[in-house]
Amino acid sequence: MNLDELNESSMKILTYSGKAKKLLTGVLDKLSTNHPDKESIHDQLLSADHWLKKAHQEQNKVIANVETLQYSVLFTHAQDTLMNTETVQFLVRRFIPIYFNKH
Repeated sequence: MNLDELNESSMKILTYSGKAKKLLTGVLDKLSTNHPDKESIHDQLLSADHWLKKAHQEQNKVIANVETLQYSVLFTHAQDTLMNTETVQFLVRRFIPIYFNKH
């Protein structure tokens, strides 16, 4: 994998992670309304899962070439963004049952 391919993969990871994070933020926005729609929330969670899976697939392509890669700040940033989005996903998924059990 050359540097251009690594940068392209890094940008895909950033884009996919960003889409997932936006969806997860949307879930929190829905929970802040008076009557959040469980079905809509479920759909957004599934969509976020889809984008995170795509980000992981792209990351795995890069990692498969680890022997030939040079260090990339962009790829490091992409991995950090992916991990942070996964943390948001983890917390949102844990928060939803707590929210609906209290309301």
